[in-house]
Amino acid sequence: MSLKSNFVNLFETRREKLKSLLCIGIDPEFEKLPEICKQADDPIFHFAETILKNTHKFATAWKPNIAFFERFGSKGYLAFEKYVSLSREICPEVPIIADAKRGDLANTSKEYAKYFFQTLKVDALTVNPYMGRDSLLPYLDLGGFIFVLGLTSNPSSGDFQKLEIKNESAYLFEVVSDQMANLESEYPGQVGLVVGGTHISELENLRKRHPHLYFLIPGFGAQGGDLKEIYKACGKNSIINSSRSITLASVANNFGEIANEKAKEVQSQMNQLFS
Repeated sequence: MSLKSNFVNLFETRREKLKSLLCIGIDPEFEKLPEICKQADDPIFHFAETILKNTHKFATAWKPNIAFFERFGSKGYLAFEKYVSLSREICPEVPIIADAKRGDLANTSKEYAKYFFQTLKVDALTVNPYMGRDSLLPYLDLGGFIFVLGLTSNPSSGDFQKLEIKNESAYLFEVVSDQMANLESEYPGQVGLVVGGTHISELENLRKRHPHLYFLIPGFGAQGGDLKEIYKACGKNSIINSSRSITLASVANNFGEIANEKAKEVQSQMNQLFS
């Protein structure tokens, strides 16, 4: 089975089983970790493992952010790879979206693609489109699924993403979305878009503009996005990410159990909205 169909099939099967779009983000920022993690031999992996074991039955996808791992060099990369391997062992039915936001020349992208899709065998990867089409093709030619940064959830996203392209009569993020839709027609089932849940009207318009593209939606939870509004705007071909509001809901020794309760709560809310 190719990686493209693997991601789509895994996600859609999981979505229908759970009646949910919840993606659980793994962002183990060391300073915010519970003390029980900091005292472990491998703090970052201890945190990721605990969250994985306590919340996997509520996840339609995982989104580990590699920055929080690679900060610790080779030990951090090993923790990341151990997490991916453990996820495959415990819950192979849950797809993994590596949040690395890679974006480089084609020959460099080829190496990134081989690491993520051949060595690690993750199901999807976030990428930056700024360097253009040829920087994205290596991921697609290997059969990988990519979520391309479109309109991100951070406060300064509009600095560039909302610049108006006069000859297109559109904002930059809209032009990016159109080009990614064209690319997806060449590589069916391999291209999606990152759209922040903090931009409800833009999210709604992008969904109307591209009804079939898969959206990865950060911004729910700690960043303030409203679940009901996001759900109404985004449609079923969307993955709604929540990180800190679930995984760092508590720094007590039983933080895993608290994360389980928070994930279950979000799952219940999504079940009520799912149609």
